[in-house]
Amino acid sequence: MAHYSSSIGLDTKYDQFLQMPVGDDSKGTSVTVLSMLARLGVDPWQEASDLAALPKKSAWERLDGLVARFTDVPSVIAERADAVSRMIASLPGGELADRTRQASTGRGTGAGIGTILPDILGNRLYLMVAIAFLVIQVAVFWFGK
Repeated sequence: MAHYSSSIGLDTKYDQFLQMPVGDDSKGTSVTVLSMLARLGVDPWQEASDLAALPKKSAWERLDGLVARFTDVPSVIAERADAVSRMIASLPGGELADRTRQASTGRGTGAGIGTILPDILGNRLYLMVAIAFLVIQVAVFWFGK
């Protein structure tokens, strides 16, 4: 899966990590890692980038310190170690991210070229075929009269 920086510099490769649910706050609002980091006054994308660059143990300890400071979701405090482990696993290169990437690309499952080729070429090929088909249809309609 290709990762792109958006026009405002936010790298999408951290989406799985940042969108991971942390729990519900006291008002019943669903809190994600992104909103947790923002509530703590930390830049979510910078923190995700920093955590991904660290060795797993150091990343776990750093994120554990952040989660320990976050008191908006009472349930995460009770199961903090498990929650931090799940969050770290969803970082790029983490075990959860690797399993998701394998499942989505079909790699490691004996998949043929038909499932790998779209991953390599991305959606651009499909868009080009759709546009070509549309142009042909318009030409047939326009000149076929």
